[in-house]
Amino acid sequence: VSTQSTGYQRRVRGVVYVGHIPHHFQEKEMRQFFEQFGDILKLRISRSKKTANSKGYAFILFENEEVAKIVADTMNDYILCGRLLKCQYIPMNKVHKDTFKGASRPFKKIDWQGRAKVDRNRVKSTEEQQKSVKRLLKKEKDRRRKIAALGIDYDFPGYTAIAPKPSSKKTFADEEEEMDVA
Repeated sequence: VSTQSTGYQRRVRGVVYVGHIPHHFQEKEMRQFFEQFGDILKLRISRSKKTANSKGYAFILFENEEVAKIVADTMNDYILCGRLLKCQYIPMNKVHKDTFKGASRPFKKIDWQGRAKVDRNRVKSTEEQQKSVKRLLKKEKDRRRKIAALGIDYDFPGYTAIAPKPSSKKTFADEEEEMDVA
């Protein structure tokens, strides 16, 4: 507790780093466990963006600095669910400004595989299809050249046999465009 020139007292908050957290120990359980020491303002368990699993450490912001120091001293080397907790008090001037970013909302796992699947399976435009065919034909041409350079006489149907040929026929849409221009 620090006194300022105006006469009122301002509480200094305290942050505790908690490491070696058991995997099943989530935000709810951690808040319940550490609230026995004092009021918790914010709690953030560090998580993997890919899997949403805990990385095994957390930061807890206590309303009072003294409580945070007591928690760090008491809980350091405490065995919880077979894991030896490591706790350290961190002064507020050493805490990064984004440490508690997103601590007030639950972690939302992003379905990266689902997003990639939707992107892969979407209908490609004609330009994208032509680009893909061009790339496949170039790779096949390089592969044939390398085989020939090794002195191997090998002919395989490859992608050129099934690649769509550019059509010389005019479609109905092409005729309409010509009429609009004229």
